[in-house]
Amino acid sequence: MADRDELRGSARILNDIATRRESISDAVDRLEKRIHGAFDWKGYIGRRPYAAVGLAFGTGLVLSGFFKRKRSPMERVVDALADRVEALGEDLCKSAGRLILKATAPGLVRGALYGIASKALLQYLHNGVSKAEGNGFNPPPETDRKEAHRMPPAMPPKTA
Repeated sequence: MADRDELRGSARILNDIATRRESISDAVDRLEKRIHGAFDWKGYIGRRPYAAVGLAFGTGLVLSGFFKRKRSPMERVVDALADRVEALGEDLCKSAGRLILKATAPGLVRGALYGIASKALLQYLHNGVSKAEGNGFNPPPETDRKEAHRMPPAMPPKTA
């Protein structure tokens, strides 16, 4: 009888171990599903597409701030100089336009001449600033008297 009680006790222990093992296995499976759900980025995007796009946009915005190039002091000076030269050119164009308007025929011809003169002067000044920025200021070569009194071409060719 003692053997039988021992067998029943061992069977109970083995049965208890098997039950607990199954219970632990179920708990591990549930935990695995929760962890998989938490790290399933494709599922998250599928459930919340607008939040995912917003998160990606915000992350890109923050990262772009880290890699933003800072302008050197020389670039800032050149930009300020270019702005001032452009403003001066616009003032000159307006003044030249007023003179042209007084001296030429009214209407469309006057407007066309003003536009052409303004564009030509701005292009000339822009090319001059671009050359000055690129290789330092290089004054034009000496010319004879006839060349010195001639007007520069309306749109000088661009140099690479």
